[in-house]
Amino acid sequence: MSAKPVAKGDAIELNLETMTVEQGLELIEKERVQPLLAYLRTGKFENKTNMTFMKAYSVVVQFGDQQQHSFKLYSYYKKVISDYCKDAMAQLQPLAGEDLLNALAQLWEKNTILVFWMQRVFQYLDRFFTKSSTEYPELFKAAVQAFSEHVFSKLKARCVDAMVAQVNRERDGTDIDQDVMRRLVEMLCTVGDTGPKVVKQKDGADKNAADRLVWQSQARGVYKTDFESKLLTTSSEYYRSKVAGWTAAYSCPQFLLEIQRRLDDEESRLSRYLDSTSEKELKTVVQKELILNTAKGLVEMSTGAQAMLTNRRYDELKLMYRIFKREPTMLPHIITAMEPYIETRARGVVEDPQMIDSPAAYTEKVLELKKEVDDMVASCFESDTGFQKGRNRGLEAVLNKDTRCAKYLALFCDLQLKKGLKGRNEDEVQTLVNQVVSLFAHLKDKDIFLDIYKSALSRRLLNKLSVSNDAEDCFITKLKVECGQQSIQKLASMFTDMALSDQLQEEYMKNAHHGSPGGVVHEVRVLQTNAWPEKADDVPIIPCPEMTTCITAYEAFYNSKHNGRKLRWIYNMGSVELKCHGMARPHLLVVSAYQCLCLVLFNQRQQVSLREICEATKLPEEECRRQVTSLTVSRHKVLLHDATGKDLGSETKLQVNDKFTNEKIKVAVSLIKKEEKAETTALAEAPVERKHVIDAAIVRIMKSRNKLEHNSLLDEVFRQCTLFKPQPAQIKSQIEHLIEREFLKRDDANRSIYLYLP
Repeated sequence: MSAKPVAKGDAIELNLETMTVEQGLELIEKERVQPLLAYLRTGKFENKTNMTFMKAYSVVVQFGDQQQHSFKLYSYYKKVISDYCKDAMAQLQPLAGEDLLNALAQLWEKNTILVFWMQRVFQYLDRFFTKSSTEYPELFKAAVQAFSEHVFSKLKARCVDAMVAQVNRERDGTDIDQDVMRRLVEMLCTVGDTGPKVVKQKDGADKNAADRLVWQSQARGVYKTDFESKLLTTSSEYYRSKVAGWTAAYSCPQFLLEIQRRLDDEESRLSRYLDSTSEKELKTVVQKELILNTAKGLVEMSTGAQAMLTNRRYDELKLMYRIFKREPTMLPHIITAMEPYIETRARGVVEDPQMIDSPAAYTEKVLELKKEVDDMVASCFESDTGFQKGRNRGLEAVLNKDTRCAKYLALFCDLQLKKGLKGRNEDEVQTLVNQVVSLFAHLKDKDIFLDIYKSALSRRLLNKLSVSNDAEDCFITKLKVECGQQSIQKLASMFTDMALSDQLQEEYMKNAHHGSPGGVVHEVRVLQTNAWPEKADDVPIIPCPEMTTCITAYEAFYNSKHNGRKLRWIYNMGSVELKCHGMARPHLLVVSAYQCLCLVLFNQRQQVSLREICEATKLPEEECRRQVTSLTVSRHKVLLHDATGKDLGSETKLQVNDKFTNEKIKVAVSLIKKEEKAETTALAEAPVERKHVIDAAIVRIMKSRNKLEHNSLLDEVFRQCTLFKPQPAQIKSQIEHLIEREFLKRDDANRSIYLYLP
């Protein structure tokens, strides 16, 4: 709607003192109203000067504060607008459909211009006459009432039906006149409103754009009651019929694309010409038909979510999630399809015989799968909490069927920290650590992982096999975040012991013998009894004289530093570099401490039987046989024996192989593994400590509560046992034991309630 500005004119020359109100109205009619009506008919505004406006306005000011004259002015104002509407209505009456909408929109635009300029002339009446009266509404409202009475009330039904039909035509792809629809929506919002008014606005964002007149309303007039309700009902019917056709004709991806296009179209329509107050209601209706009523069927289609997951069509999954996210209650349909997919993928890894026989390959495949589903959840589902939980359930349902994953993950960590991380930069190490700890978070047997990890860490630290201390620290830090300080306290203590042992070794080297009493250079690690998995030998081993000299020297040094502490020596964890001179060429053998005890016996005797070795060293026979057999294998045949076959008997005679030679001077003699491969790949058993953890949790809970019902106690125990998931039967068994030990008792009135006994 264009607002025609008035030009500047000459000074006003009026004799208002002798003028009557009738003469004043004649002047207004001649100078202002007739030119305005002519402009609305022809588009040309004659006599458009400020002087004509000021003449008319001065007349209103002259008579506007006199009650009897104000009424005449007000009546004239209404009559002009009413007559204009009546005349226009005669031309609109026979019209229908799109022709009616075009003509009505044009009338509304012209009527707006008429009302705006008439109100400017008569605005003085709003200052006194209408303000002090409840009978006569303000000028803008009076004008709208006149339009409603003479035009809209007679065309309302046809107008609303035609507008809704136009919306549906546009939905079907037909171009419609959006300006017409925008003006008619403005009309609907204005008619019936309690406080409408016309204001000037720039037509667009450009500052140089022409002004246009627009109506401002407060309560949206009859738009909500007459038009919006009809639009919502029709929209529901429209999309219901469309969905029926799409279901038969479209695949799931095509259906989703059509839904997205329709939703974008509705949002665009709201911004182009529908009133913004319809947004919530229209989206509710449209999304009900397009999403709520179709989501389950879409997911279950042969080309639905399962096919998208299987074929990794992530763009289609993104689209499905983006659409379903508008109705969050529909997201579980996708999650329901995703969980079994993840379970199937995980089962394909953990039940693969080749994977089961290879802990490293098993873990790498599980980590790859974990990264893949993590990336999928992040990229396709925006890391939505519900999808993260669904992913976790899918993985954990398979990975926690037994203890294999916990055991293999610990073995994988050991392998990586011994050699797998060699040559990797800091970012690559950090990435691997994050992946491992992320998988660790899904395990219910965290205590089994920590036990195996602790044993492996012990071997790495004592044998100096770690690739990187930074990587070790990184693992410990991440595990601490995941399962708490107390759970990894012993792991941290192991690093502390190694640091303290290094300090003690430095001080020990400052003694007179410089750390090599009797000419034997040695290094000692002092370990806390409860922090390390290694335990001292049950049978007191008899060390060789050279070892005895070193032990005596170190104990004297240690006792000078600490009072009341006793050192117990763990020979089976030590290693020795042993010089051999009786061979084809000198060699430096790297052997275990037990093997060293066996070999030094050949310094006194040329031949020694296995039984004599056991008696001299006090080694258990089976362990002694394993240690000695490792020295007789073809690869490192340091000793020769007179037995037939590889198995050594008690009376088998052994002697040094004086023809032994190796391309290397320093030869590491591998020890025959005590554990067979089958044992390595076997399932780990639940630690005995679990019973103590459950006992401690029950006592701790009951001590704070004093009285608790059975199921509530189970829930509390589940919550507190973070390193493993106890079975209800196991908890019940420990409760019975605590009752027998008089920590608890059952309530006499209700046996399902337990009481704490202080």
